[in-house]
Amino acid sequence: MRSPPQSGPGAGNRDEGGGADRQERRTACRRRLRVAYQGAPGSFGHQAALAFCRDCAAEARETFEAVAAAVARGEAERGVLPVENSRAGTVAGVAEIIAESGVRVLSEHDLPVRMHLLALPGVSLEQVRSVVSHPVALKQCAETLAALGLAGEAASNTAVAARALAARDQAVLASEAAAAAYGLVILRRDLQDDPGNATRFAIIAAAGAVG
Repeated sequence: MRSPPQSGPGAGNRDEGGGADRQERRTACRRRLRVAYQGAPGSFGHQAALAFCRDCAAEARETFEAVAAAVARGEAERGVLPVENSRAGTVAGVAEIIAESGVRVLSEHDLPVRMHLLALPGVSLEQVRSVVSHPVALKQCAETLAALGLAGEAASNTAVAARALAARDQAVLASEAAAAAYGLVILRRDLQDDPGNATRFAIIAAAGAVG
């Protein structure tokens, strides 16, 4: 499901108060806030946290629910959650998690998403039989994977899949940062079906947080 051009991913960053978004970024970096994200280093959530504030203390959580809970309990001052992808549509369950967890959305940011096919060193594309990644990532590359004759297998996160890769007949869809983090090679770049592929991330804070 695509949003109207003025509100979907790729429409630019949005916030509740105009210049408040820029102020929030400056405040976050100055205070070195803890920013929770889902997945592992090299994930797109990790990249979104660093895009929000390059000098933040980015902290990984296993699930979207855990990100929201960390923010609600004060374990992290901010969190980043993917809301919608320009190709795959709404990320299931995230809106409900935000609504039910006692957090609020401070701003939203669009992150360009480039999906690369990663494998163990020495593996060729011809050896790969299946591709592991987050279901939303697989949807973003569905046409390309079908053309390559590769079946998709779901994982909890792109970078988690990259970190766990052990089979020589498997590859993962993940970022270049994930390849560097986990010693993988890039078999093919830019498998996303949409050249302008982007994901909109919500920056969340506790309901009573200032800023």
